[in-house]
Amino acid sequence: MMGLVPETKVRILEALDEEQAHGYLLAERLDLSHGYIYTHLKELRQEGMIEVVDESEGKKIYGLTENGEYLLKALIDRN
Repeated sequence: MMGLVPETKVRILEALDEEQAHGYLLAERLDLSHGYIYTHLKELRQEGMIEVVDESEGKKIYGLTENGEYLLKALIDRN
């Protein structure tokens, strides 16, 4: 199942499972470019895995949805 979900998206889900964060913070923590992280965040939102839970200083704070939590649990349980 891990092959169905790109590693970068899994890393983003894992990071958001630990703590809700905005894109710049995620990019910094995961050592990814801002453009790259926002592409994945947009896709994960469209897929219903994450959502904007707050907005602070013009930055969207992302967190996992229930579906995102289920997906992450399924991915972790299979490894």
